Amino acid sequence: MRRSAFALVLALLGIGLGSASCGTKAPAPRPVVGAAAPGGPPVAAPPGTPGAVIGEYVAAWDQVTGVVRVEARLTAAAGSMLALERGAEPFARDVEASADRDGAPWAAVVRRGGHFDAAPCASGPCRLRYRYALREASRTIDDLDTAAEESELVEAPPSTWLIAPASTTAAAAPHDQRLRFRVTTSSGSGFVTGVFHAKDTPDAWDLALDDLWTAPYSAFGVLRVRSVPVPGGAVQLAISPGTTLMSEEDLVKWTSDAGRAVAGYYGCFPMPGALVLVAIARGRWVGSGRTLSGGGGTVFMRVGEKASAKAFRDDWVLVHEMVHLTFPSVPREQDWAEEGIATYVEPFARVRAGLLTAEEAWGGLANGLPNGLPAPGDRGLDHTHTWGRTYWGGALFWFLADVEIHKRTKNRFGLEHALRGVIDAGGTNAVRWPLAEVMKAGDQAVGVPVLTELHAAMGAAPHPVDVKALLASLGVATASGRVRFDDQAPLADVRRAITHGTETR
Repeated sequence: MRRSAFALVLALLGIGLGSASCGTKAPAPRPVVGAAAPGGPPVAAPPGTPGAVIGEYVAAWDQVTGVVRVEARLTAAAGSMLALERGAEPFARDVEASADRDGAPWAAVVRRGGHFDAAPCASGPCRLRYRYALREASRTIDDLDTAAEESELVEAPPSTWLIAPASTTAAAAPHDQRLRFRVTTSSGSGFVTGVFHAKDTPDAWDLALDDLWTAPYSAFGVLRVRSVPVPGGAVQLAISPGTTLMSEEDLVKWTSDAGRAVAGYYGCFPMPGALVLVAIARGRWVGSGRTLSGGGGTVFMRVGEKASAKAFRDDWVLVHEMVHLTFPSVPREQDWAEEGIATYVEPFARVRAGLLTAEEAWGGLANGLPNGLPAPGDRGLDHTHTWGRTYWGGALFWFLADVEIHKRTKNRFGLEHALRGVIDAGGTNAVRWPLAEVMKAGDQAVGVPVLTELHAAMGAAPHPVDVKALLASLGVATASGRVRFDDQAPLADVRRAITHGTETR
């Protein structure tokens, strides 16, 4: 999960209004809270306010030169500072600005380190125009989170090539100011992005100003694009140039199976749309996935050109990354919650979709959970950021929560129902929430405060767990690498419900 260093400097954490697609009832309105300006007080926007479009961009990609030409109109005062993603600034060329009126002269915009000074934009509407050397940037920076060339595709989130106000104005919350962009491409090439389409303008994309700095992966180049239906929405599958042992239809099925697994666990796919961007690389493996979501969602995957049908059947990474789309982005120190949920949910989502056996799921859990136990000097999940505590310590938290929810509700509800409640309240990876807000929404959905209480116990303290004894109580025994289930164990019914789900929604 990528976090923009620039975004962390410019924006305070806020609660976003998401577009819940899995809800069985309309979510209660939630306040939007954000930074009025660096150092300024938080400002609340009315619930449900879509936000004014303060910047409209038209970007034209040239496949031959690798340059994006951008023209923009900013309809509100932008302040004294315009910006791009940190490190991407040197590749913006011939940047000019003018006041937004007929006959206004164009003036060169001066770059000062990590920002641009544009006097015509400081106090009122203005126009911008510039060239962005995107292919050059991708080859020089070579970082997926900023710009990279992947299998003849040029990948770069919008924050890399859209010069925008560095922060919101004092008169509005950051979610109350939005940017809209359109992209045209030269013959034979295309553009894809996980940013949500503008609701009232199908040929444009729309996102909040503060979401720009964490906006999803996007790509320019020669692409094969397919729409893959999933319960509750559709996934756009974009494939880079290159050949694989598997057919394009096989890649579509692989994507569909992963989406079906996630939708099965959550009731439907968490977002109305998302992008799966596949780069074909050397090798026989499937994996190396990453997810980036802010105002939308993209899963980036590398696939080996010689990957076999078995490699695709065995792949767990795509489901893991799609699970990330279901959970709000939380503060960096609590990454364990995001990585842990993807680690824990993935195998059971695959079991319920018929992509993995129950024995394989529980065997992986039994082998992996000890990696998440606290070691000497541990200060709790919120303060101990090792690999084991982040991934498997997070998975241990959600496992304990799942068991406890089943016990307290007499198997009427499980963790999936708490997580569906978060989505119903608007909490997907397209928005940023405090972790306490996630826990509260989940607890409300199942009627018991398990998540809040467990975080109080594990967030700032080691909280040792006897994993072997807990698994035994569920009727899970491992010996010589094999898993055996004991249906006479005291919590065997909880194990079965965790594995296969309950009928209660």
